[in-house]
Amino acid sequence: MKSTRPYQQAARAAAADRNTERILAAALELFVERPYDRITLAAVAERAGVGLQTLIRRVGTKDGLVEAVGAWVAPQVAADLGAPPGPDPDGVAAAFRRHYERWGAALDRTLTQQDSSPALAANAEGGRRAHREWIEAAFAEPLAALAHPARTTLRARLVAVTGIELWLALTTHEGLTARQAETTVAMLVRAALAASDTD
Repeated sequence: MKSTRPYQQAARAAAADRNTERILAAALELFVERPYDRITLAAVAERAGVGLQTLIRRVGTKDGLVEAVGAWVAPQVAADLGAPPGPDPDGVAAAFRRHYERWGAALDRTLTQQDSSPALAANAEGGRRAHREWIEAAFAEPLAALAHPARTTLRARLVAVTGIELWLALTTHEGLTARQAETTVAMLVRAALAASDTD
């Protein structure tokens, strides 16, 4: 008689993967909805539809949950932003508009609450590093044409004008539409590139 054990093991593994995905998705939802100190493992388990012990077995602690969510989200964020379009201000601004429309709230929460948890601080630093590397790849040619410290200055300006902080200032605080904010970012990128020729 043929054993059903491999099938059963595969089914259990698939169910465990689905539970983990639900836990991480629920944690991300709650993270956007509530301050970090008002999120409990029990609330995440309830939102995910799993038992608290199941969640604890997967992530251990609240900081472990934050680490797991960060590791789960990072490749999604990178894929959503996509490959750098080269030093094209319009293409760069459009990429960040799409990116911030989907991930802006989560990114903002991470940055504003990074002092609440070592894992949140690590996630925030990882996000800053990824942003900087994307900008370096997008503007590799104009950056390479400059000597230090002009190269460092241009990179800093490009990171700043494409950052979530400016995006939220334009949209949430000043009421620009996403398209208007995109146009503004493209304009500021052009200004940063032009200024590098005269610095």
